[in-house]
Amino acid sequence: MVSSEELLEKVYREVVAIRERLDALERRMIPEVEVSARELRLIRRRMKEAREGQTVPWEEVKARLEKRRSDTL
Repeated sequence: MVSSEELLEKVYREVVAIRERLDALERRMIPEVEVSARELRLIRRRMKEAREGQTVPWEEVKARLEKRRSDTL
């Protein structure tokens, strides 16, 4: 019988493998472009914020954009 630790380890390895495949797919789908050092720092900061959960909910952003659009019309 498989222990829960072994099962968790197997699931973890699968998740890592899936993440690697997704990353490879993303690299194929999204072409790489030249960015300045400043842009690269900004991208890395945004990625770090997203990993830490410091994001703005999409519904909030969408509502602000819709309000801004209706105000300009």
